[in-house]
Amino acid sequence: MAAAGGLWICLALVLASLASSAPTPEDCTTEMFGNSSTALWACRTQLALQRNWFPSPIAGLFSYQVWNGFDGFWQNGAVLETFANFMYYGNHTRYQTCLKSSLRQMYDLELAYAPAPSYDDMAWFALSYLRIYEVLGDDDFLTLAKQIHDWNYQYGWDHTGACGGGYWFYDQKTTITNVQMLQLSAKLYRHTNDTSFLRNMTMTWKYIQKNRLIDPDTFQVSNIATKDCTGNRDFNKTFNSGVLVGGLVEMYHILNDTSYLTLAHRVAQATIFYSSRGGVLVERCWPEGCDEDEYVYKGLFVRYLRYLMDVSDDDTRRAYSDWLDGNIKSVIANAICWPEKSACNITYRDGPSLNNKTGPVFTLDWRGPFNISNPMVQAEVFDLLVANIEPGTTCRGAGCTYDPPVPPPRHLTCADKPCPAGEPCCEYQQYYTCCETTQKCIRGVCT
Repeated sequence: MAAAGGLWICLALVLASLASSAPTPEDCTTEMFGNSSTALWACRTQLALQRNWFPSPIAGLFSYQVWNGFDGFWQNGAVLETFANFMYYGNHTRYQTCLKSSLRQMYDLELAYAPAPSYDDMAWFALSYLRIYEVLGDDDFLTLAKQIHDWNYQYGWDHTGACGGGYWFYDQKTTITNVQMLQLSAKLYRHTNDTSFLRNMTMTWKYIQKNRLIDPDTFQVSNIATKDCTGNRDFNKTFNSGVLVGGLVEMYHILNDTSYLTLAHRVAQATIFYSSRGGVLVERCWPEGCDEDEYVYKGLFVRYLRYLMDVSDDDTRRAYSDWLDGNIKSVIANAICWPEKSACNITYRDGPSLNNKTGPVFTLDWRGPFNISNPMVQAEVFDLLVANIEPGTTCRGAGCTYDPPVPPPRHLTCADKPCPAGEPCCEYQQYYTCCETTQKCIRGVCT
């Protein structure tokens, strides 16, 4: 009897161990996406992004949740398009509530950038909101995308007509704002048939051409238009090319003119040629020193490359996919760390994660080796993986609808001393934010 009792105890322990290790709906399993290992890796990468960096423990400085550690508020907007794309290409609804809760009002977005408007940052939210509208069909996101477009045009366009107009970035006309607005105007016209968007798209395209932002010989894209109405020939930022490619794809959709696709392919292939090292995409600021904005640029390029792949012939699509696959293999082999298995250098901005550290996490250089991870580089690899999910991928099982609630923000005040060292806390009409280390809070505004 004693031996039988011991056997039952052992069996109970084994069953308890199996139960504790059984996958939950939060987990990403091989069964979910069938033969698509890329979708599985995208799922794991998204899960790690959420568990390590969402939400910020001091999100109560705003009236809504943000990620813990993004360099700029704009990255909280840009990453939303990746979430929507993963839903679309992976055919699932994971983190749908997180996506839906991202809707902001114009007042909130304007307040986040007071006192100086940031037209490119606003445009990231608009592009993401429009993609969310396409995937979820929620008209509120379409409405906000239109409002942001109109606000940017009213206040950001050079209405004097100098150099053909163009959108301002403080006292310069950066390419990124103009290619964002080209894509946004074109896509809004496709969804609304409002000819004001078609007019703005046409004006923006003429501005890009007049200022020769696309090099006619190499098809690289300049970063800024000079006061002489020419590109500055700084070709070092991959996201300029990527967002332009997305805009050209949209122009093809609404004008049915294949010349825009031809140009999109030339721009994309130029970026792949000039910015790859050993077949792996490398931002040209590396290794001399990239600022934290640049940590996401490669992801933005491959995001819009996928939109070009979606309208490409089979051979061209396969060539792009093979190149993306080479990047993915390099990342997984050389630029990865699993905090469950070893010590990984994971950084935060607003205090440690609310959850246990979760892998896989990745580093900035897709060639490796791993040295440090943050939400910017995690989101960048998430974009890479989502961009190469096989067409027709489906999702099966409880994990496909995993949708945790978004916790309400903790309503902190400056009295709680919530800001990182050296960043003044600033109060404005019952809203609170952390200023940059180089700023002061003057009458409720970070200046």
